[in-house]
Amino acid sequence: MSNPGDWTAVIMAGGSGSRMTDLTNQCPKALLPVGRFPMIWYPIRSLEKAGFSDIIIITRQSWQDQIHSALSVDTGSIGARLEMVGIPDSEDWGTADSLRHIADRIRTTALFVSCDLISDCKLSDLMLIHRKYNSSLTVILSQLPSSILAETPVPGFKSKQKNSAAEKISIGFESSNMDHVLYWKAQIDMEDEFVFFTRKFLDRFPCTRLQSTWADCHAYLINKSVIRYLKERPNISSLQGELLPLVVQKQMSMYVRDRPKEDADMASPGSDVRVGKKKDLVDFVAESESDLTNSVKFLSLTSDSFGLSEDSPQKDLVRCYAYRQTSGFCVRANTVAAYFEACKQMPRLIGTFWNNKKKEALLNVPESTTIKPKSQVGADCMLGESVTIGEKVSVKKSVIGKHCKIADKVRITNSVIMDHVTIQDSCNIINCIIADSANIGDKCELNNCIIGHNQSIPTMSKHTNEVVSNVSQMMEVFLE
Repeated sequence: MSNPGDWTAVIMAGGSGSRMTDLTNQCPKALLPVGRFPMIWYPIRSLEKAGFSDIIIITRQSWQDQIHSALSVDTGSIGARLEMVGIPDSEDWGTADSLRHIADRIRTTALFVSCDLISDCKLSDLMLIHRKYNSSLTVILSQLPSSILAETPVPGFKSKQKNSAAEKISIGFESSNMDHVLYWKAQIDMEDEFVFFTRKFLDRFPCTRLQSTWADCHAYLINKSVIRYLKERPNISSLQGELLPLVVQKQMSMYVRDRPKEDADMASPGSDVRVGKKKDLVDFVAESESDLTNSVKFLSLTSDSFGLSEDSPQKDLVRCYAYRQTSGFCVRANTVAAYFEACKQMPRLIGTFWNNKKKEALLNVPESTTIKPKSQVGADCMLGESVTIGEKVSVKKSVIGKHCKIADKVRITNSVIMDHVTIQDSCNIINCIIADSANIGDKCELNNCIIGHNQSIPTMSKHTNEVVSNVSQMMEVFLE
C-alpha cells in the first residue's frame, strides 16, 4: 500500500526523556519497553494501520543503530519501510528544527507523530478531518490522559509526582464548529493573563468556547505551505510552543494579491509584526492554492469569498482544526506516570495494534515461559518470552519483560518489570517499576519504588516511595 495521497509519515524520536531520567539514563525513551515491544513500535503500527508504507524516524545520530537493531527484531510485525534520519547529538534541536531538517523531503502534507504517543485512535480519522476542511494544520486532542493519570499512583519520590500531570493547553473552539481551533496557548505561558479577543475577531467569531481540559497528543498533520514558511523562520524551534500558536493566530490574516494585510491578532493586537519583507504564512498558503481552488471559492455559495473578485481580500486561507478523541485509550508516555499506565494497559490493548491474523500469537503468557506449579498469573498480566516463574508465585495486574527470573514465593502486584530482571525468593513488590537487568535479593519489600538499570537490592531490604538508580545517587551527591 502506498502512502495516502503522497503524504509523508514522520516519527519524532530524538527526545531524551528529561521527565523520566530514572528510566532513560541508559536507554533512549523511544526504546523503553511497553509490554513486549519498544515504545516506538506503537506509533509505527498506528501509522501502518492508517495506510503508510514508508515512515521516516528522526532521532539522534548516536541512537540510529540502537533503534534500528531493536526494530529489526520485530520485522515480522512491522511491514513499513523505516528510514532513519539522524540529527546532531551536539545540537539542542527542538521539534520544529527537526521538521526543518527534512522539509525538502515533504511533497504535500506531513503527519508528525511523537514516539511516545500510545493510542488506539485511528489516525485515518485525523486525516479525514484534515481533508474535509482543507486544513493547513490539524492536531489530535484528547481528554483521556488527564482522567487516567489523575488516578494513577506514581512510583518514586512523592515530591516528584506533582509534575507528572499531562501538559495542558488553553484552546478556543468555534461554537458552531467545534472542530475549528481559534485559539491556542500553553497554560504555563498564560500565568494570570486575562484572555481577551479583539473586536474584529468577535465580529467573525462571536461565540468562542475556551477550554482547558484537552491535552495535545503531539500528532500533527501539517501542509507543505506551513513547512515552507517554517523553513524560512529558523528562530522557531518548537512545534507545540511556537509554530502551532502562530499558525492558529494567522487565521485572522487576510490576503490581498501581491500584498498581505494583517487583519487582526487573536489575543493581543500588534503582537505579530512582519520582519522586513519576508513572505508571511498567508503568502505561502496563497501560493499553494490552485487556480481551480480559488475559482471554487468565488463561485461557491458556502464560501466567504462568494461574489468577490480575485483581487478582493481572501479570508480563511490559513485553517486549523482538531480531531478530538473522547473514547478508547490515549496517552503520551513522556512521564513516569504516563509510561507506568501505558504498560499496565497493554494486556488489554495489545490486540488493537495487530492485524487480525496475528492476534492468536499475542498470548499473555507465551509458550516459551515456564511457570511452576501452584503459581498464579492473572488474566490482566502480560509476560515476555523466556520468563521463568518459580513455585507459589502470585502476579497480578503487572507486566513482566522477557528473560526474567522470578524465584519461589514472590508476590508482584500492579508493577512493571523490564527485561532480564532477577527477583529472588519471597519478595513482595507492589506498585513498582524495575528497570532492565536489576537484581532483587531475597525477602525484599518494595512499595511504590523505581529501581534503575543494573541496580542490586540487598537481601531483606525495605523501600517505600524511593528511587534507586545511578541518576538519583549522582543527584544526591551533587545536592550535598
